[in-house]
Amino acid sequence: MADAHHDELGAHISPLQTYFAVFGALLVFTVLTYAVSLADLGPFAFPIAMVVAFCKAFLVATFFMHLKYDERFNVVVFVSSLFFVSVFAFFTIIDVTGRGALRPEEGYYVFQEELDAIAAMEAAAAAEEATAAGEEEAEADDDDH
Repeated sequence: MADAHHDELGAHISPLQTYFAVFGALLVFTVLTYAVSLADLGPFAFPIAMVVAFCKAFLVATFFMHLKYDERFNVVVFVSSLFFVSVFAFFTIIDVTGRGALRPEEGYYVFQEELDAIAAMEAAAAAEEATAAGEEEAEADDDDH
């Protein structure tokens, strides 16, 4: 009769010590996540937070989801899904961060609100120019008299 640890179709039972070690590591990474959120790391805050989050997700997937002991096909499916999610996230980040680089004067518009804001700025600039031109005319008339 096959033992549960050697049966390829059976569940793998990890020692309790492994779960406590992983739990402790997850607690350390959680504290590290909080510390990164409080630290003023500038542009490095997001990449560091993502590395810490990746480490936590790796521990959970490896030990709590038992991917370490599962069939390799399931690992390939899981990793490929992570790859596609990261590709979609990458294009979303490019889209969101690149919106400020669009040039409405060249015909590239994203939102109607942007068009309204541009029209309001142009109207304010035109009003300023008209006011400045009116003041110059008044000063020129005062100089003539």
